[in-house]
Amino acid sequence: MRSLPTTLILSAIVGLLAFGGVFLWKKNQIDHRHEHLDAFEWFCEEFEVGGDQRGKIEALHLAYFPECEDHCVHYADTKQTLSKITNDPGLDQHPEHAKAAVELALLKKEADKRFIDFIYSVAAEMDSDSSERYLQRMKGWLEKTTSIAGE
Repeated sequence: MRSLPTTLILSAIVGLLAFGGVFLWKKNQIDHRHEHLDAFEWFCEEFEVGGDQRGKIEALHLAYFPECEDHCVHYADTKQTLSKITNDPGLDQHPEHAKAAVELALLKKEADKRFIDFIYSVAAEMDSDSSERYLQRMKGWLEKTTSIAGE
């Protein structure tokens, strides 16, 4: 009789471990459902974009990303310059510091405005339900960006 409680406890532990292992394994598989898709294919599947819409939106993406990359490079360079100036106490009050800070703010504002335009251009090419879901998905980013770009 002493072995029955031990057997039950061991069975419960093994069962919980097996359940936990299968749960984590399945969860990992679900999380990686779209892993095989590139970003644009995922976008098209997620927002049910196909046919002519897909071609038009892909053209918007292809036109926007070189511009986006260019803004990112200038932004990173300016941010690095500003960081160097900030770390050098001798340059803290220097006009170059103020110039770099203004340039950084202008670059960010310009990039944000262009991104907002891009988002709404993409949404305009989608059917109304998909467009609404897309804009809802982008809402948090748009609100943050709109407040920055409006300053």
